[in-house]
Amino acid sequence: MGEVEVRPLPELDGRPIDVRYETGLVDVAGHPAHAATWIRRRVIVLDKELKAAGANKARVMVHELFHFVWVRLGNPKRKAWEDLLRVEWDAKAKGETGWSAEWRKRELLQADVEKRTSSWREYCCEAFCDTASLIFGGGDDENNLGLRWQKGRRKWFAAHIENRKLAL
Repeated sequence: MGEVEVRPLPELDGRPIDVRYETGLVDVAGHPAHAATWIRRRVIVLDKELKAAGANKARVMVHELFHFVWVRLGNPKRKAWEDLLRVEWDAKAKGETGWSAEWRKRELLQADVEKRTSSWREYCCEAFCDTASLIFGGGDDENNLGLRWQKGRRKWFAAHIENRKLAL
């Protein structure tokens, strides 16, 4: 969906994160996955095929690192992100910046959004991480969110994320 500008990754601050490689990863819905993250154990597991994948590995790593950022972002910023996604939802914006957010978005019901269910909040997290991956890791064929909505997300990241030290 158009040319993407890759921004430098903000400064990250936190205890070390153990990165491992395994084969046969799946997500919570049973879909094949490139990676998995355990926040409390401070572990990221990447699919072995990513060891030599260059740009794709960088994109996936950014997504996984931003799971750590999400949990330390604070409620006001998470709510501001959620408000942005709510505007997109109400406008019936199609697509997403990555598959992990897209399949969750497809399964959402209006009641999930209105009641802020765990499904809605999980979607918000994945959309945050996929968007970070797009901005700081580069685009790929999973990004099919309209440029209008991508610009809004980039503006949000510029105001709330870029040029700040981010806690992991």
